[in-house]
Order: sequence, then structure tokens, then C-alpha cells
Amino acid sequence: MIRHYLNTILLLSALIFFNQCAQIAPLTGGARDTSPPKLLEASPQISSLNFKSNTIVLRFDEYIKLKDIKNQLLVSPTIKTDPEISTDGKKLKVLIKSEELLPNTTYRIYFGSAVADMTEGNAISNFQYIFSTGSYIDSLKLSGTVTEAVNNHTAADALVGLYNINTALTDSAIYKIRPDYITKTNNDGKYTFTNLPERKFKLIAFSDKNKNNLYDPESEKIGFWQLPIDLKKDTLFDIKIFPERSPKIFIKKTTVPYYGALNVIYNRPSVFNTRTLKNGESELIIEAEPGKEKDTLTFYYHQLKDTLGLIIYNKQSQHTDTVKAVLPKFNSNRKKNLQIASTVNNKLLSVNVPLQLTFLNKIDTLKTDLSKLHLAYIKDVAAIQEPLTIKYNYPVRALILNKLIEGIDYKLKIDTAAFFDLSGRYNDSVDINFKLQSRTELGKLSLKLLLNTKQAYVIQLINDKEKVVSEKFLHLSLSSSNAATVDFIDITPGIYTIKVVYDDNENNKWDAGNYLKNKQSEKVFISSKQIKILSDWEMEEEILVK
Repeated sequence: MIRHYLNTILLLSALIFFNQCAQIAPLTGGARDTSPPKLLEASPQISSLNFKSNTIVLRFDEYIKLKDIKNQLLVSPTIKTDPEISTDGKKLKVLIKSEELLPNTTYRIYFGSAVADMTEGNAISNFQYIFSTGSYIDSLKLSGTVTEAVNNHTAADALVGLYNINTALTDSAIYKIRPDYITKTNNDGKYTFTNLPERKFKLIAFSDKNKNNLYDPESEKIGFWQLPIDLKKDTLFDIKIFPERSPKIFIKKTTVPYYGALNVIYNRPSVFNTRTLKNGESELIIEAEPGKEKDTLTFYYHQLKDTLGLIIYNKQSQHTDTVKAVLPKFNSNRKKNLQIASTVNNKLLSVNVPLQLTFLNKIDTLKTDLSKLHLAYIKDVAAIQEPLTIKYNYPVRALILNKLIEGIDYKLKIDTAAFFDLSGRYNDSVDINFKLQSRTELGKLSLKLLLNTKQAYVIQLINDKEKVVSEKFLHLSLSSSNAATVDFIDITPGIYTIKVVYDDNENNKWDAGNYLKNKQSEKVFISSKQIKILSDWEMEEEILVK
């Protein structure tokens, strides 16, 4: 009996033990791998001297892959044929043509962050391979920061090149020849060259949008150090890049957004003369703001079918363009579609902006029906209406001449068919409700500037969206004080900064530089101080312009 009892206990204990062992626990997999691959071996070794090999093999501690190698890879000094880069398991193989390597030269193959592990994609930062075809490794370093000349923002991913001074003396070098040494700026606009020889260079930076290592002036920005750099020790140079004013003026595109309007867009502003290609059509078109410097020419037309031909003459380049635009068909069944816009923004009319109506097409001013225009406002509970007085200051713009009262709510009612364009289209009824902003809702800034040079300046007030909301022009004569005060009045409350342009040529605007003329952009100072403008309040600030 006792023996049977013991056997039963042993059996139950075994069942409990095996049941616990059979329970399934989730697999954790361990912590995620965040470490990049480690280089175990290089053949030839890093910093090898008297290098003559065609093949470089780099072996890592784990399987690797390449990420964006085309844009990451930089070889300095540049060689005629780009290296062939491939991976094989844990190995990275680099094939180069050793016969293209210069004698007694230190080379740097920069992979950036292109080498990563296969599983997690952890990349090696700033990975590079150095070797020399001579008996020593060059060790000089050149670094700095690249910023935008117009606003002092850092320029990320800009190409920075060093050109042999003999090559760079040729005007066309940067357009046709890759730099001898290349690096790129990081997200903070900083760049670094390492392993440089003692030599004279020309230092140039450009945005290189198309990644061809050549400067393309039509679409890229450029900056440069004006004097040759005689590199004998570790050095720091900061560069300002800017968009050059293109020497060529050409049509970028032509658009016909709707029947009645044609836009001819040039690559940069200039002054143009225009006439129609066909005789007799000149009376059927009108140009917006003729004779003014601009990059977009807008023409309004009527009673034209199929095409519109224009001859556009550029005064500066003395070049003539011929434009033939295909016109959309005019829908005579949709005459009630004359669109009207106004200077009212979010039911508010700025105290500094006139009340103005703008049309998409040239207006037939003789058909305007003033009886269908009504302006009303509330005064002492009663609704007051007054006749509207308008003036066409341009065939597509009507200025409202009525004197408006600050802080008053208005309603501008435009009945159907108050306005007609030259094609017979007319407007639908429109109600424009607005309030004329009161000057008590605005603020004033009295700004005292301490300037270090007696010359002309452009003083700009910049809002938090980096838009110029107001600007003043200042000229310090040789006999004047270095201190000057400018007032910004009727400013919408908000946070602002001050931008000062050194207006060297006294044309009241910022001007970019010119590489071929070895001319830098006009200098720009932007205050780090934020200025808070309050409604119905005058602020006083003092800024030292360095």
C-alpha cells in the first residue's frame, strides 16, 4: 500500500515537471543591432605608400551593402575614370586604373555613409581609404562653412572644390573641368579637406544640383575665395554662395492659362519691346506694365482665334525672340465667368493697401455699370450706403476711390453684369465683406543702428516667414555720424528680425556677385535679436551692425 502511494506521488511529480517544461515562451531575439560594420583588414593597407595596385579589398566583420554610392563617393584628387565599387559578402572591392594615378600624390577615396550592414542598414560615417603613390602621405587640412549670401543660411550638400591654380586661371575651367580635390558640406554647411599637399589652389563652392561636378550657372549657385590659396598649414575659409545673374537672356516657357491671357516667361528680368507678328493684331492685345523691367511678360487679348504671334526685342542683349502661341477656344456659351479678385485678405483690408479689384481679362471700361456697385457700412445701428467711385489704373485693375474709415465693417456688393471684358464675358454677383484695419491695431519700431561703414544701406524688416514687410534706404555720407535711426510704422504685430544690406552700388537692392569678374555679392547682416511688435505700441531697439 505504501509502495503504491509513493509510486503515485512520483508519477504526479513527473507530470507536473514535464508540463512546466512544455510551456512555450516567446523568443526575444535580443537587442537590435545599432553598430555599423567594423573594418578588419585592408589590402593594400590604409595609408599605403608607393601604391601601384588596381584593386583594393576591404574586409568587414559582417555582411555589407552599398547605399547611394553614386552620390556619396568622392575621390580626391579626381581621376579620369571613376572607380568601380562592388560588394561580395563581407568584402568591399574597389577597382581603379592605377595608370591614371599621378606620381607622388596622396589620394583619398571618401565613401561618406555609403557602406552599411546588410541587416539593419547601419552605416559607417565618413568612411575613407587613403593611399599615396609616393613615399609620404600629405597631411594638410582645409575646412570652413558655406552659407547663402542673401540670407546667411547654411548651405547643405554643396560641392566644394579645389582647383590647381594654373587650371583655375582659365575662365572656362569651372564650366568644363572637375575640381582637382572635391568634398561636400554637411547639414550644417561645414566642409573639410584632408590629406592635402602644399600647393596653390583656387577655392570654389557651388550647389551642383545635377551632380556632374561642374558649375552650371543657369541653375546653380556659386561662391569663391577671391585670392589664390597658398596652402602651407591647416587653414579655415568661409564661403558665401549666390545665384549669378545669367549673361544670357532666353525664354523659359510660354503659357496660356485661359482664353484672354498669354504669359512669356524669361530666365531673368530685363526690359523688352514687343509687337505683333501679324499686322492689324496690335489693337487686339495689350501688355501688362510695358517698359518695366520684369521676367514675365503678360499679354491680354480678345477677338483672336487659333494663334497669337509676337516679336519680342530685348534692349540689353539686342536679341529678338519670335513667339507663336496656340490659343484655347473661346466658349461663347459661358459668358458669365469673368473672375474678380480684390485686395481684401481674410475679410481684412490693410490700412496701407488701397481697395482694388483685379480681373483676369482686359475690361471694356465703357460697359461698366456703376449702378450695380454698392458700398455699405453700419453707423449708429443704421446701414449707410454710398455710391461707388472707381478709377481704372490699368485695363485689368479698378481702384476704389471712396474714402474708408478705419475700424469700420464694410460690404461691397457687385451685381451680375457690372463688369464686361472685351470678349463679352461678364461677372457673376459677388459680395466682399471686409473691415478696414485700424492703425491702433498696428505697431511702430524706432530702430537705432550703429554702422561700421559710411555708405548706402538697405534696411529691411523681416517677418517670421522670412518675407520683407517693410524696407528703408539709408545713406551715410563721410561727414555723417555712424549712428542712424529709421522708423517702421504701421507694422502688423508679430516677431521680426532686421536685415541690413550693404548697398555698394546704391541701387536700393541686394546684388549678387560675378565669378568671371571676381566680384563678391553685396554683404548682408542679419541681427540675431528678435523684435516683438505690439499693437498700438512704439518699440525702440538699438542694433550694432558688424
